[in-house]
Amino acid sequence: MSKQYKALELVGRFNKGDFIGDLPEHEIVRLLENKVIVEVKPEPIQATKSQIKKEA
Repeated sequence: MSKQYKALELVGRFNKGDFIGDLPEHEIVRLLENKVIVEVKPEPIQATKSQIKKEA
């Protein structure tokens, strides 16, 4: 799974809050250093009790 980044301000064609994609690695590094984008960490998905019972 590739990393995802979120724009903190306008970045080219990406608006504030958009997920950034299709940029070269060196551009991603530069934007991270300038704190214009941040890496989005996926949150773990917790199964509910009813989902666990259905799988068992």
